[in-house]
Amino acid sequence: MKSFEDAVKFHGHSCGGLAMGYKLAEYVTKLLDVTFSEDEELVCIAETDSCTVDAIQVFLGCTAGKGNLFVNKWGKTAFSFYNRKTGKSVRLVAIPDAVPKPEEMNELRPIVFSGKATDEQHARYDELSDIHVANILAADAEKLFEVKETVELLPMKARMYGNVICSVCGEQTADGLCAEIDGKLVCIPCMRRL
Repeated sequence: MKSFEDAVKFHGHSCGGLAMGYKLAEYVTKLLDVTFSEDEELVCIAETDSCTVDAIQVFLGCTAGKGNLFVNKWGKTAFSFYNRKTGKSVRLVAIPDAVPKPEEMNELRPIVFSGKATDEQHARYDELSDIHVANILAADAEKLFEVKETVELLPMKARMYGNVICSVCGEQTADGLCAEIDGKLVCIPCMRRL
């Protein structure tokens, strides 16, 4: 498995969400007996678009472009994984406050994210964040996530489409994702405007 620093380089910064993603990936590889997904052998349905998703891409090889990462913006730190080779699946849900943030970090967070923090407040927040990340990385993955049964259906494998030109906007679009209206192909955004 790649290092946490690999995820930091991809994501752009170190944070608790990314650390949770690292631990999640570690746990998934153990539970489903998988490694990095070169193609679509491992599928992830994320119930959030948080930083955790970037770690899943780096460590597990689930990406939207390959068709094995689906992101639902439901705000839940929950992830369903499916091993296409074995048929096994698992849903992992973060246990709230399994690794609590320092109270001072919680107090500084709104100030820092408002853009009104002093240099000292920002530096202190970063210091506390680094401690929080280290605590997550040191924790057992089993103590961070509850294992549940998957509830979402396994998505179909990615389909390959040819390209056509939308008769309304003139832009190239996938032929399998167009509608035919009055004998002309129309893309989804143009259908919504008709």
